[in-house]
Amino acid sequence: MTALNTGTGPPCLAHKPQRDGEFEAWSLAHAVAAAARKVDAGILTLVDRTKATAGLGARTLLALLAFCYARQVYGSLEVVARLRCDEGLRGLCGELLPDPDTIRQFRSENREALDFCLQAALRCQAQEKVAQGLLAKVNEERVAEEARRRITMAMFKDSMDLEKTVNAPGR
Repeated sequence: MTALNTGTGPPCLAHKPQRDGEFEAWSLAHAVAAAARKVDAGILTLVDRTKATAGLGARTLLALLAFCYARQVYGSLEVVARLRCDEGLRGLCGELLPDPDTIRQFRSENREALDFCLQAALRCQAQEKVAQGLLAKVNEERVAEEARRRITMAMFKDSMDLEKTVNAPGR
């Protein structure tokens, strides 16, 4: 169970990692939270599509999307589903769950900041692979390229999901 602190204090963890995969998520959560804190609040646009997300901060949504994209959860519907079932991620938002439209619009309006945070997350993952001996070094050009690819993948996944909805029988 990982919790990001996107405020001014250091990232925190709800509990210490107990299993192998939890350490990776814990490190990733710290990297994403640190990157989100570095983003100038003046460039972030919070999309207030519903009353349910009115109190959800832009940095929180930014960190959430960067974390999900780093873990290869791309579609807005998938992100919302993950929020509903993942206690650690849900801890970020409390009862303020964003809807898929909010996520899509936020991503569109905050793409530069999302790219920055996602690069930090992917760099963290690459550094872990270097530490494990799986990579010789972190390739910054590859990190930037992969961040752009994952954001594009999220946009593509959402467009496919929307197309399925529009073309569904009975519509």
